[in-house]
This record gives sequence, structure tokens and C-alpha cells, in this order.
Amino acid sequence: MKKLFAVMMALCLMLGAFAAFAAETDTTVVRWSDHEADAAKIEGQFAAVGNTGLKMYIPAEFKDTELSQETLDSGTFMVLKTEKEEKAVVSAQVVKKDFDSFKTGLKAEGKTVWDITVNGMPCLEFNVDVNGVVTSCFVFAAEQGKVLVFNFTLGNQEPYTSIYKVMASSIQPAQ
Repeated sequence: MKKLFAVMMALCLMLGAFAAFAAETDTTVVRWSDHEADAAKIEGQFAAVGNTGLKMYIPAEFKDTELSQETLDSGTFMVLKTEKEEKAVVSAQVVKKDFDSFKTGLKAEGKTVWDITVNGMPCLEFNVDVNGVVTSCFVFAAEQGKVLVFNFTLGNQEPYTSIYKVMASSIQPAQ
């Protein structure tokens, strides 16, 4: 009886460890179709995201800003701002690092990184907190050896949390 109990306990521990591992490796799936109803409440439209082959729903309150050559040279090719809140900024940039190296670098910096899928595209999500202002970042693989990073400042403050969920969920291939 003791041997049977020991075997049962070992089996339970193994199953528990497997379940914990499975929970750690699950990928969150984000689909535009799950957020379209919320987008209908926000005036805006889809627009191409630079020359990336992607499009994103851009609320009308976010206006494209002119970028300096220095900013463009650094890889940032899109900055959207709203007049309502000076710190509410959405930007996109290309970083010369492959997807896996970028993820490894984030983890080495101590960042919590979530593997997600946005409209069928593998993506990393992480947050940067500077003095209580959270920037939510979404990273997609781009052309060979590069990633595309979308940054959403004030990601922890309403109404931007809700607006950014719509914007991030809308990132998808332009057709």
C-alpha cells in the first residue's frame, strides 16, 4: 500500500510539473475580430504602417508627426501623438536584431516578456515603466535580422489602455 501511495504521489507531482510547464509556454492569442466592436466606438481608420507590409487601426485623435532625419536614422519611422495628453504617444521603429536575440536581450535585462500571437503573427510583449508611466511594447519579426517594435506610452492609464488594446489587436498584414 505504501508503494502504491508513493507511486501515486510521484505521478501527481509529475502531472503538476507538466501542467505548470504548459501554463508557462502557453501563448496568448490576440485577434482583431475580438476587438472590432470596441473599435467601432473609436473614430478612426486603418492605415499602412510605413513600408512594413502591415496596417493598424489609428484613432482620429492620434496625428502623425514630422520626424527629424536623426530620428529616422535611429530606426523610428512613425510617431503618433494626441493633443489630449502630451505623453500619449504611439511609435514604431525597426531594430537591427533578430527576434530571438531581441527576446534574449530583454530577459537578460530582467524584463518580463510574454509570447503572444497577434492576428496569426508571433509577437513579444513587454512593458517599460519610467516613473510610473508605462509603455507597452509589441515586437514582431521583420525582414532578416530585424524586428519591428510598436511602443504605446501611458499603457497603464485609461482611456489609453482601452484604445491601445484596439490599436495593438489591429496590427495585421496589409492586403
